[in-house]
Amino acid sequence: LDASSFNSTMKEDVCYVLAKWIERGFHFADLSVQIHYGRGNEEKLTSGRAWHTDAENSLLHLAVTLRGTRVLHSRRIRSHSNSTLLRRPNGVDGEEQQKMAEVLERQEPGDVYLSSSTLMRHAPRFFDTDYSTRSIAIHARILYTSADVEHFRRVRTKESW
Repeated sequence: LDASSFNSTMKEDVCYVLAKWIERGFHFADLSVQIHYGRGNEEKLTSGRAWHTDAENSLLHLAVTLRGTRVLHSRRIRSHSNSTLLRRPNGVDGEEQQKMAEVLERQEPGDVYLSSSTLMRHAPRFFDTDYSTRSIAIHARILYTSADVEHFRRVRTKESW
């Protein structure tokens, strides 16, 4: 990968910064282990408090479930044919009116997902478990310094986000 530093306006953009992080080997270098046992979070999920977007280090986010079960909830635009579509204005390319749908993706041992959860509202669902049935997942994100992310935030604009 060879990142180009300028877009058509000759200004550094977020794509360049992200590409440089990947070029420098920062992708999937920030690892965290998420362990859940005890009471589930159904109430938090139902109330909406579990829904969130992640920080910039999750622009490229890989998660692997090692043990137990959890469910990833996300919201996506869907057509009447029930296939996931890119968001575009209604009526473009003859598409039928699209509606937001909540998508539930069960995560069990060995399941992997790759997302950009910085840009996607999502919520995990955890079930009532004890220690022997706990859920464990590894999350791999972009590793960056405080200076790196501050630079990224200065480059980011409404148009680029």
